[in-house]
Amino acid sequence: MTVRALATLVLATACALRAPVAPLPVAARDLPPLLDDLDLASLETAIERTVPVWERAGDAGSVAAARALLETLRREPDPGARRKAFGDRFRLVRLDDPILTTAYYEPELAARLRPDRTFRHPLYARPPDLVDVDPSAFGSGCRCGTLTGRLQGGRIVPYPSRAEIEAGALAGRRLEIAWTDDPLALFLLHVQGSGRLRLDDGRILGVRYAGTNGRPYRSLAQTLVARGLLPAGQATIPAIRQYLAAHPGQQPALLAENERYTFFRVAGGEPVGSLGVTLTPGRSIAADARVVPPGTVAYLRTPSFVRFVVSQDSGSAIVGARVDVFLGTGREAEERAGQTSEHGTLYLLRVTGEPPTPTRD
Repeated sequence: MTVRALATLVLATACALRAPVAPLPVAARDLPPLLDDLDLASLETAIERTVPVWERAGDAGSVAAARALLETLRREPDPGARRKAFGDRFRLVRLDDPILTTAYYEPELAARLRPDRTFRHPLYARPPDLVDVDPSAFGSGCRCGTLTGRLQGGRIVPYPSRAEIEAGALAGRRLEIAWTDDPLALFLLHVQGSGRLRLDDGRILGVRYAGTNGRPYRSLAQTLVARGLLPAGQATIPAIRQYLAAHPGQQPALLAENERYTFFRVAGGEPVGSLGVTLTPGRSIAADARVVPPGTVAYLRTPSFVRFVVSQDSGSAIVGARVDVFLGTGREAEERAGQTSEHGTLYLLRVTGEPPTPTRD
């Protein structure tokens, strides 16, 4: 069935796609306790940041419903009373499959605007010869995603891999934004897609995702486990750092197993999700738009998270029954994100009394 409905707290413009994970209605008596382990102010922030998006889409119903949710949570702190109030005013639908819940963060790296012997690992801006091609625009019937490469002799060829770029494929083209002293931290910045650079004069330089070389992505944790270097289930970021610190000679080859390379642009302010709004730590999630349409207010229950969240971001690895919780900036957020991988339940919030949009195959 489609995950879009006129009654959902979602963008009115969301595509009515057949979801790979089916939502199931939840009777009022079967509602979860609806406790929330974060402060209400953070949920209000996440919702109010989404309001302009709903308003631009002409979705006044989502604005009113989201604010009604906040009013209900303020008025009914008691779980029993809250459950009854929700049964009267709202409808929750539960995603049928257990939801894999992971987390992400905004890295912060020490950096310099000029290289030296220590700060010699560059962050590159998007190269002007990088080309993205949508095969569907040519009516080929290809169901593959966007192809990325560069023009060479009138043909599009693959862009250099991570190893080739690290070996100097982009050197001398004045694409360097800054240089860092930690290749692993830079690698993790590539994976996260945005971050902060802490310069030696105290300034903070924000960098945001500007594209990739289009090469295949391979998780560093998967590489370490596949080679028997770390036990399955224990390849957390702290464990990875510890292993590579003890075996520095292995690091370049292990990082190169991930051929994908991320390019950046300089941007000020706080991290922004694919919805175009500033992310709220603990409240913003990245999700597959076919399962959780952008802008959806949802309720997440896992061993670590019991709270309302808002879908404000996406990611190429976030597919199907999976959500990624944004945890904030810096090393503490990094360590917690690196240890988060658990299954739970996700409920999508809908308003009682309005019919869903008909299913479209």
